[in-house]
Amino acid sequence: MLKSYLNIAIRNLSRNRLTTALNVVGLSIGVAACLVIYLIVQFEFNFDQHVPNSGQVYRLVSKFKFGDDFYHNPGLSAPIPAAVRTELTGTKTVAAFHTGSFEVVEVPRPGAEPIRVRTPDNEHDWLAITDAAFFEIMPRQWIAGSPKASLSKPGQIVLTERQSRLYFGDASPAVIGRRLIGQQYRDTLALTVSGLLKDLDAPSDFDFKSFVSLATVSTSKKRRDNLSFAEWNNTNSSSQCLLTLTPGTDPKRFGERVIKMVESHMPASEEKGNRWFILQPLADVHFNVDYGSGGHVAHRPTLLVLGLVGIFLLLLACINFINMATAQSTQRAKEIGVRKSLGSAQKQLIFQFLGETFVLTLLATGIAIVLAQGALAYLSDIVPTGVALDFSQPQLYIFLLLVALVTALLAGIYPGLLISKLSPVLALRNQTTQAAGSASLRKVLIVGQFVVAQVFIVGALLVGQQLRFLINSDLGFQREAIVTFSTPTSSFFNGDRHDVRFTLADQIRKLTGVERVSMANQTPIAGGWSTSTLEFAGKKGKIKVNVYRKEADTAYLGLYGMKLLAGRNLLPSDTAREYIVNETLAKRIGFLNPADAVGKVLDKFPIIGVVRDFHHRSLHNAIQPTALMSHKGNLHVFNIQFRRGGADSFDKTLAQIKTLWGNTYPDEAFTPKFFDESVAELYGKERNLGKLITLATGIAVLISCLGLFGLVTFTAERRMKEIGVRKVLGASIASIVTLLAKDFLILILIAVFIASPVAWWGVDRWLQDFAYKIDIGWWLFILAALLAVGIALLTISFQSIKAALMNPVKSLRAE
Repeated sequence: MLKSYLNIAIRNLSRNRLTTALNVVGLSIGVAACLVIYLIVQFEFNFDQHVPNSGQVYRLVSKFKFGDDFYHNPGLSAPIPAAVRTELTGTKTVAAFHTGSFEVVEVPRPGAEPIRVRTPDNEHDWLAITDAAFFEIMPRQWIAGSPKASLSKPGQIVLTERQSRLYFGDASPAVIGRRLIGQQYRDTLALTVSGLLKDLDAPSDFDFKSFVSLATVSTSKKRRDNLSFAEWNNTNSSSQCLLTLTPGTDPKRFGERVIKMVESHMPASEEKGNRWFILQPLADVHFNVDYGSGGHVAHRPTLLVLGLVGIFLLLLACINFINMATAQSTQRAKEIGVRKSLGSAQKQLIFQFLGETFVLTLLATGIAIVLAQGALAYLSDIVPTGVALDFSQPQLYIFLLLVALVTALLAGIYPGLLISKLSPVLALRNQTTQAAGSASLRKVLIVGQFVVAQVFIVGALLVGQQLRFLINSDLGFQREAIVTFSTPTSSFFNGDRHDVRFTLADQIRKLTGVERVSMANQTPIAGGWSTSTLEFAGKKGKIKVNVYRKEADTAYLGLYGMKLLAGRNLLPSDTAREYIVNETLAKRIGFLNPADAVGKVLDKFPIIGVVRDFHHRSLHNAIQPTALMSHKGNLHVFNIQFRRGGADSFDKTLAQIKTLWGNTYPDEAFTPKFFDESVAELYGKERNLGKLITLATGIAVLISCLGLFGLVTFTAERRMKEIGVRKVLGASIASIVTLLAKDFLILILIAVFIASPVAWWGVDRWLQDFAYKIDIGWWLFILAALLAVGIALLTISFQSIKAALMNPVKSLRAE
């Protein structure tokens, strides 16, 4: 019986090649979109799911309040974890760790020259300085060594397989005892490999590539000072703490006990009540952007919306199939009538149709896997690293089988029931109106398809407009024809750390293609930033302000075209002695007129100038109080403005700079970046969202048009004799096309009216994440409506014109 069903299904599908092709295309695109979205969502929600008793694991994080503003930090003051372990009850394990990049520069070899390590693409080893307690909470599989033995003494390092292969070309226990010389925290570390770990095969926010023993730092005063081991009021995002609670311990109350403990260690003069400690559940670490520490942070609502998009696209494909199946149903009416006359039961006919649908779905799923591979490659700059079609994972096959079964049921159950209920007498008489099913249902389905498509169209237009606004907005500085690059880490360890970089800057200034050169600790828009709480004693008393600090030389303002509103520029200085503040900071301390702030003392130093506000972060954030100062020792970022002379002159000048760099730092890679590219990178997430929405829009529109095509085909078929009569009576081709298209255009307009408020609400919610944003203009909805109607007209016109051109004699003779 099953073989018979299969043979009949294949025969029917091959007989109707066009319909089969359209159904397979629609289903395969829907399944592929669903598969890609599943892989992304599953990957993001799988972070740290391998951790035992993860429900009892927390990260202790910090929250501050300055004025009316709240600030979050994933780190702590360095002394806190040890105090929590010894002074508070309610914890099973407390693991302090300090994160940072670690650049291995040499691998000593007995009796031979040391190997100079070149880390691929300037990727530094992300390490944790910790002890055995970390592995009690975050266990790893050990190839050699153990947590207690391998992280108990100074100078020990534990490597993962990946790093071991990078440094030694080997990932076996034979690497134990080998030595490494690296740089971290502006310090040289001579380390001995004491352990080897297997690489993690599951995603984790704590997937460090190597681990240095905490004793390496705690036994050195210089390194303890670098990590502020004795400072209770210095919070550093690189100093973090994981802990597990004993059963019955309330996380909120425990955080309150930490606050009281820390305040008891603070000097009496220190302000209390503006600092909180919160136990962040491990499950929240990957999704909480407030406490993100530079790693990959996912947005849970976005993932849920993405999951809904995948379901919608699959539903669109199923709706498309239903419309196509009902359009084809009258062609199979006589077949069904004959089968029922020969004794076929309704149950058998339903299984027959579901079998055909399942065959189509399996074929579509096979094609969808290929499409998904291509989509992952196309979206490689969007999809998180680690997302891939891994055919060794059983859950992938389970997901594909479930999708195929659900799709077959959703797409096949209604047409199957519809056809199986057909009266054999009416079918053989060709009175097959009931085979067409409910016209209202088909209209609802086509409206639903275009509602989804219209929401995507509006979303794509508005996201694109906001992105253009972000990139083209006046940020308070110029960005064209500027190249930036940083002094290599190794320069901090040579004897002429200041002279070398400034000598190179002087050499670059002499090049004919260079307009200006400035040295700073960061560009106006930086990947990282430093803040300090500064105090101003004004007429209304003392004001504490959280200030973003930038260190720069005297050429900085001129190079970036920043306007000085009052006062003068910075003077060269080996140490910070004076401030230039922005308008926002001047207003925060009480001066609406910039000139009035000049000469006042902020904390310890005088304000010598006020600069026009500029954005030092993306337009997601409002402009914050900012101060510029000069501290020669910290100026390690080169900012170079080229003379305007075309791309050829830029390339020539850049080649000359590269030569000078090679003469100064012969062992370091030259990695310049045009500043306008850095600005554009601030909105990578928005670019990625725009790319995803554009792709989803294309998929939704394509599937919807396939469904519309099916409905037009059905209508033209049902009204074939009517069209023939009208043509005989003199109706023009245009009037017949209008007759067939009118009802469908009404459906599209209904979809536009339903979708517009939904799209407006969704985009308005998305824009709330931006401090600076576009106004949602009505004209965008008109444009989106015209696009939808135009696409629908193109789809309708093809089949309508074909029907209008048909010979009326042929249509009037048709059974």
